[in-house]
Amino acid sequence: MKIFYFTTTGNSLAVARAIGGELFPIMEVLASGLEEWSDSEAIGVVCPVYFGKLPRPVWEFLSSAVLIAPYKFLVLTCGNTPAFAVCNDDVDWDYVASVRMVDNYFPMFDVARQIRDLPSKRVDENVSRVRGDIASRRVARESLTFYGRIAGWYMKMFPLSKKAYRNFYIDALKCTGCGVCERLCPVSNIVMSGGRPMIEAGCMTCGACYHNCPSAAIRYKGEKSMVQYRHDGILLADILRQRSG
Repeated sequence: MKIFYFTTTGNSLAVARAIGGELFPIMEVLASGLEEWSDSEAIGVVCPVYFGKLPRPVWEFLSSAVLIAPYKFLVLTCGNTPAFAVCNDDVDWDYVASVRMVDNYFPMFDVARQIRDLPSKRVDENVSRVRGDIASRRVARESLTFYGRIAGWYMKMFPLSKKAYRNFYIDALKCTGCGVCERLCPVSNIVMSGGRPMIEAGCMTCGACYHNCPSAAIRYKGEKSMVQYRHDGILLADILRQRSG
């Protein structure tokens, strides 16, 4: 079984590992240029939901990839609702499900509170359910809920501003110029200049740089808390490996 994953704070990678199989980072796959993938058992995609839809690298992968397998699944990680992401039709999915985890979208949520309230989401139980469904090759697609529809339409009506990247700033007293953020950015949107990172237009506000900065030097105007989050089972090296192979 092959699983293609995309992650910025480790949630989706942790779920992909729990499901099992051979894991392929979507960023590495996109860089390889290979478009046809097959497996005699199953092929899956595990990724987060960004503003009610799939992250840009994921839909770029799905729009070009040819996935050949008798069973195909999509597992989404999110904070509250996967919204319209469960309606993805880029692939003829046999199984679509979501797992609610820490919502690390710092412009909107208090990450400290999200971490504190995590037990109420029963993550382990839900991941176990999804793993069992996939192991038994269950055919089912999660329905778009009323709340998900409302949230999805709200995000469509009030999309993330293309100028949101301007809200990032660097705490010069903390920044060590290590360049980790530049290596992490999934859309190559950070460049080092004079030993300091510059976040440019095209930012997805995915939080990879913000949450994984070793010195917590990357800040955001209006952030709901100053707490960084990375899944406790995932290392920074695991996330960096998405682009380095």
